[in-house]
Amino acid sequence: MQSETQTEKNALMLNQDIIVSDNLDELLQRFSNENDCSLIIYCTEGKLQIEINEQQYLLRPHDLLLCRSDLIIGNYMHSPDMKCGAVAVRKHALDDIFYLCVREDTKWWEKSKYILQHPVIHMDERQQELIQLFNRMFQLYREDTRSGLSENIRRIFAQAAIYELLCWLEESIEQTPETEHKQGRQEILFRDFARLLQENKGRQREVRWYADRLAVTPKYLSVVCNTVTGKSAQGVINDLTVQEIKRLLLRTDMSVKEICVELDFVSLSFFCKYVKRHLGMTAHQYRSSGRTHSTK
Repeated sequence: MQSETQTEKNALMLNQDIIVSDNLDELLQRFSNENDCSLIIYCTEGKLQIEINEQQYLLRPHDLLLCRSDLIIGNYMHSPDMKCGAVAVRKHALDDIFYLCVREDTKWWEKSKYILQHPVIHMDERQQELIQLFNRMFQLYREDTRSGLSENIRRIFAQAAIYELLCWLEESIEQTPETEHKQGRQEILFRDFARLLQENKGRQREVRWYADRLAVTPKYLSVVCNTVTGKSAQGVINDLTVQEIKRLLLRTDMSVKEICVELDFVSLSFFCKYVKRHLGMTAHQYRSSGRTHSTK
């Protein structure tokens, strides 16, 4: 068993939702036990072979592995000289941060799909420097308690890292010789649906509105969404709407009434019921609890 000193050295708790570690066994154990963490592994030396959803992947120096929380990690083995860094992020925290980054990105669906198909990314020299820079910034601010703004600084670092990753993915997708005619009709339809969602940012919440603009029936659009994501069209719409509500509550000073108007809800009463149903608390309670947590 590791001593407390060794554990503190290996695992850096940026907050309750983000853990940076150079102890791969420790984070893989956490990933397997808790089932709600996404995992990023960066290999700096040696080789790591790891099984994800029964498929084998090999990491060499300067390879980055992206593993979502819904994937299953199996056996893994590594060379004696293997060194790596790893980051575990709880799903709700990653969803919040990731949404802030992709809400202006019309290619987010293509990038999400690309990660699933190509979870290992090789870093070029510039990307290697950026990885080291982000790691150093996390190290400097991991225990910074000078003020309540420290948590916001760490969140901005995490957002910047995801923005950079989205740029890398865009470059990788452009280099992939896959064209639209090679994609299935359903995937193309869902991509167009996803772009409409991003453009409206929670202001349109009826499946029929999207179906009419995509020239399909609401039922067919829902079938496509379920095939691609495992959720109905209404479920996908609600997910994005809730993320936008959470962003406006925590990242702006807009009143609840102003947010209701911004998102085109028919009434304040309906908006409050929608928030309570999807967040399990009132808008004021969510704003209060979220801001209290960010100042700890």
